[in-house]
Amino acid sequence: MHELQLTFATAKGEDAWESDLLRLFEAGSHDDIHAILQPAIEQLESEFGRMCLRTTPEVVTIAGWPELVEAIQDHEGDTITGVTLAVANEADRAFEKGQLHHPFMMLGLYTDEAFGFSTAREADLFAQMQAEDGPAWAGYDEDIEVYLDIDGLDELNTALLHHKQRHFFRDGAPEDAPLRYVEYVLGCWWRALLFQQAVASECTIHGLPGGIPVLAGTVEMRPEIVMVHGIGARTVEPQRKTEASECAPMLAADFIQVRSVEEDKEPTGSDLRRRVLETGQEEEEEPKRGLLSRIFGR
Repeated sequence: MHELQLTFATAKGEDAWESDLLRLFEAGSHDDIHAILQPAIEQLESEFGRMCLRTTPEVVTIAGWPELVEAIQDHEGDTITGVTLAVANEADRAFEKGQLHHPFMMLGLYTDEAFGFSTAREADLFAQMQAEDGPAWAGYDEDIEVYLDIDGLDELNTALLHHKQRHFFRDGAPEDAPLRYVEYVLGCWWRALLFQQAVASECTIHGLPGGIPVLAGTVEMRPEIVMVHGIGARTVEPQRKTEASECAPMLAADFIQVRSVEEDKEPTGSDLRRRVLETGQEEEEEPKRGLLSRIFGR
C-alpha cells in the first residue's frame, strides 16, 4: 500500500499534506518539493507514475522568452516593472480519443501606473493578491503583442484531464484512499512544480530587463498556486506613480488573485456525484476557490 493512501484517508490528512507543499512553494523551495514528490511517484509503480517521471524539468520549457525580453526593452511608454504569467486549459476542450491537450499561457505586462512593482517586496505582492477587490494593477496591463507557449506538459496534462479517479468520496470513513486517487493528486502537484520550475529557469538563465518580478500561477488546475520569481535580481528604477483612473473590468491577462479558502464550501461527495449525474460526465475537479480563484478574468 502507498503511504499516502493512509494519509489521504481523511480530508484533514490530505489538507495537511498539501499545506506543507504550499509552504514550500511559497518559499520557492523547488528542490525540497521535488524531493517529496519524486519518491512518492516512484512508489506508485504504475504506468502513470512512469509517465510523470519521464516528464522532467529538462523536458518542460517556455517558448518566446527572448521575444518577451525584446518587447519589454522596446516598449516606448513607461518602463515595464511587473509581469503576470499563468498556464491554463481551454474551457471548451474536446475529449476526442488520442487527442493531446496542450495548455496555453496568459501574459500581463505592467508599469508602475497603478501599483509600484518597482519598489514592492514579495510580501506586498501577495498582499495585493489577497485584496478583497483584487490587486491594484487589475485592468492596467499594457497593450503589447507578445506571446509565450509551454512545451513538454501535453502528455501529463492530458492524462490528468482524462484520469478516472479525480474525486475521492469519503462516505463511510474509509480506512485508506484509492491508489488511483493518490496518483492523480501527485500528478497534479507534479504538473504545478514543472511549470514553476520552467518559469524559474527562464528567470535565472535569461531573466527580464532590470530583474522585473514575475508572478506565475496555474489557472483552474489543481492545485492553484502562485509564486513570485526574479524579484531578487531587480534593478529597475521606480516610475513616478500617477493617479490611477477608475479600474477597468477584469479581463484576460489582468491579474493573479488569491482568496481565502474558507470563503467557499468544498463540494461534498453527494454534491460531486450529483454533478456527474446531471452532466453525464466528470469534469476535472474544480480547484478550491482560494489560491487564484479569479485569475486573468476566468
